[in-house]
Amino acid sequence: MIKKVSYFLITLFLISCNKSDDTEPVNPEQGISTGKITKQLNVNGTTRDYIVYIPENYTNTTSYPLVLAFHGLGGTMETSYNNSKLYLLAESENFIAVHPNGISNQWNAVTANNNIDVDFTQALLNQLEADYSIESNRIYSAGMSNGGFFSFLLACELSERIAAIGSVTGLMFQPVINNCQPTRPIPVLQIHGTQDNVVNYSGVDDVINFWINHNNTDSTPIISTIPNSNTTDGSTVERFTYLNGDNEVEIQHLKVTGGAHDWPGHQGNMDIDATEEIWNFLRKYDLNGKI
Repeated sequence: MIKKVSYFLITLFLISCNKSDDTEPVNPEQGISTGKITKQLNVNGTTRDYIVYIPENYTNTTSYPLVLAFHGLGGTMETSYNNSKLYLLAESENFIAVHPNGISNQWNAVTANNNIDVDFTQALLNQLEADYSIESNRIYSAGMSNGGFFSFLLACELSERIAAIGSVTGLMFQPVINNCQPTRPIPVLQIHGTQDNVVNYSGVDDVINFWINHNNTDSTPIISTIPNSNTTDGSTVERFTYLNGDNEVEIQHLKVTGGAHDWPGHQGNMDIDATEEIWNFLRKYDLNGKI
């Protein structure tokens, strides 16, 4: 009996030591790791890190949408993972969420030529499509601040792969606007606070107008008021929806009056959850337009 108990304790100890803190249980049918997994990818001689979240019921017989989530300036893949909580929706809505890590905690969202982060994104998508069953016409990009800027750049540079984007407190630098030539209409969701003292709200009009012209949407939006469910956060939200774009794409802008440089639902405004707003918008589109 003593030998049996000792063997059991040793076995239990070995199992505990071998279990990764970054992964959830393995899918028993296919031996595929699910949950949060930290991985690395070598791109042009540089090792890049990323977090991928795989839903627990993942199976290779199903194709899954993919959401790239880019952190803000000074952030990391971990802050993006923890603050957005995109993994909760990935689990309940059956999509794959990926949080890449920027070099020196930032993304090059200014220039397209020789952009190591665009190269990284291309290589990352190739690797993910090799590793998992991805619904390739439903790959999306979203991000906070610098990550939002970068998502706009990807809409310009990888329009053949990125179906739609969502930006929180991010804009487009003028050189990007000047050189942006997507090959198809791009659905865009822009969430921005009017009191953002990091990325000034005054730049929102230029971004919206660019995508109105590119997507050929109505220039006059439908405006609706989001219920002020939290009266203590010092802000309110209006939704501006620009309809009738080519391929039935839309542009949406959530104007957070009184909002700062925050991710609503995590910090600042609590009338909306930016993560849910982004997924509910992105999910309506694939590379061909409205699903």
